[in-house]
Amino acid sequence: MLMQGQYLRVLSLGSGLYELVFDNQHASINTLDRACITELGDAITLLKDVGDLRGLLISSDHESFVLGGGVDEIYRHARVPAAERRALLIEANEWLNRLQALSAPTVVAINGDAFGGGFELTLACDMRVMSETARVSLPYTRWGVIPGWGGCVRLARIVGLEHAIDWICTGREVGAGEALSTGLVANVIDSEHLREGALDLLIQCANGVFDVTPERQRKAQPLALSKLALTLAVESARERLSTLADRQNPAINAALETLAEQASMTAADASNVEAQCYSALMESNEARALTNLYRNKWRVKAIAAAEIKRAALNRIGVLGAGVMGRAIAERAALMRLRVVLMDVKDQKLEESLDEIATRLRTDPDFRQLSPEMRLNTLRRIRPTLSYREFSNVDLAIEAVIEDPGVKTAVLSALERVMSEDAVLATNTSAIPISGLARSLKRPQQFCGIHFFNPVSKMPLVEVVRAAKTSDETIGRALGFAVAMGKTPVVVRDCPGFFVNRVLNSYVLGFLLLVRDGVDPYRIDKLMEDYGWRAGPARTLDALGIDTALNITRMLGAAYPDRLIFPGESVIERLRVLRQLGRKTGVGFYRYPEGFSGAAQFNPRLQEMLEPVVQSRADITDREVIERMMIPLKIEVARVLEEGIIGTPAAADVALVLGVGYPAFRGGACYALDNEGLGRFVARCRKYEEIGAIYQPGLQLREMATAGHTYAEWGASHDG
Repeated sequence: MLMQGQYLRVLSLGSGLYELVFDNQHASINTLDRACITELGDAITLLKDVGDLRGLLISSDHESFVLGGGVDEIYRHARVPAAERRALLIEANEWLNRLQALSAPTVVAINGDAFGGGFELTLACDMRVMSETARVSLPYTRWGVIPGWGGCVRLARIVGLEHAIDWICTGREVGAGEALSTGLVANVIDSEHLREGALDLLIQCANGVFDVTPERQRKAQPLALSKLALTLAVESARERLSTLADRQNPAINAALETLAEQASMTAADASNVEAQCYSALMESNEARALTNLYRNKWRVKAIAAAEIKRAALNRIGVLGAGVMGRAIAERAALMRLRVVLMDVKDQKLEESLDEIATRLRTDPDFRQLSPEMRLNTLRRIRPTLSYREFSNVDLAIEAVIEDPGVKTAVLSALERVMSEDAVLATNTSAIPISGLARSLKRPQQFCGIHFFNPVSKMPLVEVVRAAKTSDETIGRALGFAVAMGKTPVVVRDCPGFFVNRVLNSYVLGFLLLVRDGVDPYRIDKLMEDYGWRAGPARTLDALGIDTALNITRMLGAAYPDRLIFPGESVIERLRVLRQLGRKTGVGFYRYPEGFSGAAQFNPRLQEMLEPVVQSRADITDREVIERMMIPLKIEVARVLEEGIIGTPAAADVALVLGVGYPAFRGGACYALDNEGLGRFVARCRKYEEIGAIYQPGLQLREMATAGHTYAEWGASHDG
């Protein structure tokens, strides 16, 4: 043993071969925090002075490889003085450059996830091998910055500019198959034989079978692209990136421009460009907002993990083979759960299974699945017309139409056949579940599990606690949500729960603007430029005008002092005309290519709006945005005041993952703190006469008067 540290060790394998093993003694994952970087530097210095060095193998003793900086480290890094941040950047780059310049070849065995700085470390090595389940990612744009430890420079020279732009700008995770096809890794090896295969490759390099010199030269030189090819590649990427949900995140465009600028430079000059951009972005409000959101996501996951009940979850039941039921069954089967899928119509079951099979075969999201994995996914779903099949499920969830009477009937039927210790759940978007529980004999084992559409893409799940729901039931529901690969938040029962109640206030702001003569297309453009995935009109078309109207009416009835729209709204008008959005091919927009086709302007929209427009007020762009955002923030504050959701952190995460709130703005609570509650409350006064949705609740006003923040409020509740 040459070196034994707290984060890694170095040992001799004989014949001039050495191994550097990441092995964090303080946590279950390896992270490149300041202390680990210092040890890495010591190890590289030690290896540089070894007289017989012929090759270096880098590996990990943990389930993951290296995950870059830890959550708190990333959060802190966006808030330390610039000089301290710059010093760490210089130190990390210095050691990775020295690793790359070692006199002997280096091979890294990526046994698990290699994210952020962990992935950048592998790029400094000569060759990489990867297990079949490992993933790599440079998720920096999700934190409001770009890679700063040579990630932009080295990745573009290893896999090419096009792939580098894709991976860095989206921050997405890349699996072993794609890594192999792009030339990132030399081989993909099963986990059991990964280290053995990596060592064999290192021996071949040390013996001259493989020459790593061309690889090192390629990483040092400009990209081999003509000026025309570079221009075409960048403009093509710009067009693709314009379709991203978070396209307004400034870091995405900064990453693209940095990759384009450094393409014609040597690695040394390119590294300076990368470091300058990284440092500038780290000073931005967006970086602070996104690193705060990142930490909040981990907090929410930690809370859920602490409450999960590790009961068996081998077989689940889904009642209803419509859009949501089919999607829940598909997701569960993909996550290796056995599923009973019931409907009262045999044809509906056949259609659902055919749709799942088609998606598994053709959807790009499932391209990494082998034919055997697709077949096994389908085999996990057992279709049935009989309630009796639910007698041995661990958890059952109904996903029938949003009708309280229908839901009450099927829930009672399910309860009669299910075992006494099984969990029964409803997938409803807004119906209060305490009412549904009244007809049940075991209400303590009943809860809401609200998946969002489309289930395959939406990461949030609301786990809804009714008055009599037990902690055991909530814990098992959380376990189910996590097993489905989702981020769950626990909310107390109320009309609309958290997401739809808050979203409804945002929609009411939109309806009032349309009433006052503002063009819906103008509102969409402004809100999309502000950072929303889709403007309110597009969102309503996707949700369904009739569904949206039902929710606004239900919430209006529940909160008549604030949430009733005065007069006829535009969505009531569209429902009368049976123009219900994507499902009917026309709503605010036209959809001539069908449900999944592109939206086009509806030439008759202005004519249809005439009966509901009451004025033609001169409203500025800033006022449009304020009139949309203020009701949402006020409603978030009210929901927190009522205890519907536990913490500001959970509220902000739910907003981003479930509502589509712009991630780079951090969430409503973060934005309120950033502005100052006093200034926000004062700004509300400008709009109070429009309606009660612009009037802050008592707790928000009191916090503003006292000079408090939601960060302080959250810290007191977390503690």
